[in-house]
Amino acid sequence: MSARRLCTVVHSGVPADPRVMAQVSAALDAGFEVDVVALRTPGEASTELLDGGARVFRLPVSHRRGLGFLGTIVEYIAFTVLATVKVARLHLRRPYNVVEIHNPPDFLMLAALVPKLRGAGVVMDIHDLAPDMFDSRFGDRRGAGLADRLLRRVEKTATCSADHVLTVHEPYRAELIARGVPPERTSVVMNTLDERLLPAAREASTDPFRVVYHGTVTPHYGIELLVSAAAIAAATIPTLQLEIYGDGDAVPAVLRRATELGLADRLTHVVQQSRRGVLDAVNGASVGVVPNLPTRLNRFALSTKLFEYVALGIPAVVSDLPTLRAHFSDDEVRFFQAGDEDALAEALLDVAADPEAAQARVHAARRRYVAYRWEANAAAYVAQLEAASKARRGR
Repeated sequence: MSARRLCTVVHSGVPADPRVMAQVSAALDAGFEVDVVALRTPGEASTELLDGGARVFRLPVSHRRGLGFLGTIVEYIAFTVLATVKVARLHLRRPYNVVEIHNPPDFLMLAALVPKLRGAGVVMDIHDLAPDMFDSRFGDRRGAGLADRLLRRVEKTATCSADHVLTVHEPYRAELIARGVPPERTSVVMNTLDERLLPAAREASTDPFRVVYHGTVTPHYGIELLVSAAAIAAATIPTLQLEIYGDGDAVPAVLRRATELGLADRLTHVVQQSRRGVLDAVNGASVGVVPNLPTRLNRFALSTKLFEYVALGIPAVVSDLPTLRAHFSDDEVRFFQAGDEDALAEALLDVAADPEAAQARVHAARRRYVAYRWEANAAAYVAQLEAASKARRGR
């Protein structure tokens, strides 16, 4: 083989997935040839050559939001079966040095089976803990306890079969170690941002007072809570405008809640696909909100949108949850009690009433953000690809 070859498998859209695209770019810069096996959404080509030279192979499975448990499992299984066949065929034509599998689902690791048996290194990238994801969506269903135990078993099998396990921050790494993954086989590549997509930061608006959220609109991310808090704050801030950029299964409930509270005429909802377009839209906002609810899953959530607010100089109002607390302090972002609409409204009012203090937090947060920038994470990522490749060749 004239070049090292990497195959990345992910149950999401590409190039829509920012973590995958940042890693692909880093691997290409390090001299890897990169193939990506991903979902296919309507209108997308089944194969595509991306800028930089990565090849994308899109399988005839698309993600449908709001599916029940059975529908979600069927979608995951269908993608896993097709990905396993596709990766095996690609590997037999031109062998890979490394295969990287992104969860969820954890059993997508089956797609690396043939390359692993034929000497390729395998890296598993854990975006979220699958048992916790299940609990956030289906934890109140009958049989949830049994499903949780099964998912933990699948997680353990999957992580044990990888040469190395990546995850998105230290709290997740600590949890994986507690669940039995050897510390020496785990490392962190943070889910930070591609700064090439950032527009030049604009001064935060004070009139109108723009409250923004961008990202997936799903129940456990607390966007209904944000609407309720914005309605409370709007009684004191006459120029308040709420802007939500994104799609998801909670959109109807969010729009309905805004109508019920008389906020519909102050709410702008945009389904925006381009990451660059979203960042340009939120740029110059008065405040960016991370309203995650206090769920089992969200105790580990560290949203990329928070880094984007900080990098753009937008004052951030953030749920007081452990992983968010582990990465920023009260001097850097305005925390509020997670799940409390009155506390969130108070935080919005605090930013509006004292913009100088808000800007002081912005400057402090940007100093902290330097340690989280992608360059260091890209180097750590490439190092693990190279280590996995060499470890397998040496066996």
